[in-house]
Amino acid sequence: MAKKKRTVVTTEQTNTDTGNKSSTDKSVSESNLVFGRETYKWVLIGVGLIVVGMLLMIGGFNENPNEWDESGIYGFRRTVLAPIVILSGLVVNIYALFK
Repeated sequence: MAKKKRTVVTTEQTNTDTGNKSSTDKSVSESNLVFGRETYKWVLIGVGLIVVGMLLMIGGFNENPNEWDESGIYGFRRTVLAPIVILSGLVVNIYALFK
């Protein structure tokens, strides 16, 4: 079997006005990013809200399996608060993506 020879081609872009490569390379690398730093901050905030909402839903077990305690499972925290926090996290993520 013959080995295939791999070649790597790199190009450098120079600024023709000043001849300074570093400023041009910096602007080229920044233009390749799809989202900015602030967008990633909003995405992390949204993910954090979703995680907090999921943590609010955890639990709801009965200590005694012979007794049914409806307030542990169907309480305000699990049925109202947690879904609102999760939906707010999704809204924040949508805002971050459109920003």
